Amino acid sequence: MSSVISRRNAAAALVASIAATATDGAYLTLIRSQDVTAPHPAVVPFVVVYIAGVAVAGVASVVLILREQQGTAKTVLMAAATGSAALGFLAIFSIGLGLLITAGLFGMAAYGMAPTASRMPQLIAALGALGFLIAGFTVTGVFWGS
Repeated sequence: MSSVISRRNAAAALVASIAATATDGAYLTLIRSQDVTAPHPAVVPFVVVYIAGVAVAGVASVVLILREQQGTAKTVLMAAATGSAALGFLAIFSIGLGLLITAGLFGMAAYGMAPTASRMPQLIAALGALGFLIAGFTVTGVFWGS
């Protein structure tokens, strides 16, 4: 893969990580400004940690891209994009737009990479990000009246 394409993909992933971090900060600011007691107190810490995990995955993908480990980087990018998009959809009326933009940037970075022999690791990583989000909301009591 050419170094120009690698740098462009790494830049998109880095911008997405910065966007995720900014969205995380905006979420904390929004929650503090509302000054209300959450019906499920564990939700806010879970969402903050989940978004931080998306940002860390983006930074990890930048390192992997720069080390020319394209297959692993693409897998990490797909997980970050899926996790960001899923939470963005659920939070569309508060921080969702920022997360959807982040997901688009991660997707753009992944799409710009060369195709891999197997897409199974990317699918498993994406499903893992969705599963972790669903499990987190289930444990915190958001889903199914827990």
